[in-house]
Amino acid sequence: MSLPEGLSLEVSVDCDRWVEVLPKYAEIIDKCCELICNTVTEGEILNNFSHIELSIVLCDDAFIHTLNHEYREKDAATNVLSFAGLSEDEHERYLKNAERVPEQPFLLGEVYIAFETVKSEAETAGIVLEDHFTHMIVHGILHLLGYDHIKDDEAEVMESLETKLLTHVGIDDPYAA
Repeated sequence: MSLPEGLSLEVSVDCDRWVEVLPKYAEIIDKCCELICNTVTEGEILNNFSHIELSIVLCDDAFIHTLNHEYREKDAATNVLSFAGLSEDEHERYLKNAERVPEQPFLLGEVYIAFETVKSEAETAGIVLEDHFTHMIVHGILHLLGYDHIKDDEAEVMESLETKLLTHVGIDDPYAA
């Protein structure tokens, strides 16, 4: 498996605890991106872009709390936030309908993952941090590809896809009770 030739993956570590606790973070992110780009229809369509950037930021709760408050009006930290770079029109035309993509740079979007929240959720659920981190990366990227979980029917589709993808890398269904 490999990433689409035009996909530029940028990873920023704004919280050193990620490196200390999960030194394989870059390998995990690469694996998730490759899996999505090779098995999810919208991910495969990224091959049509001559240049599209995906940014992943590993941050702390304070930073994601600020983003969550500023952009979602929620005064709390969260595990993952995704900010789409494609407009609704671009998303519809190029990812959903696979129209010919112009030769210009695009931003798929940004995914932020909060250390303390993700670590705490993994501990509370009794799962390995690496597995929960992998789930959050997959979850965040799927949001950028147009998947959501606000409505029940959308949640069912997204969660089913997440479970399928995680199974490919040996991680149990995160939604199993």
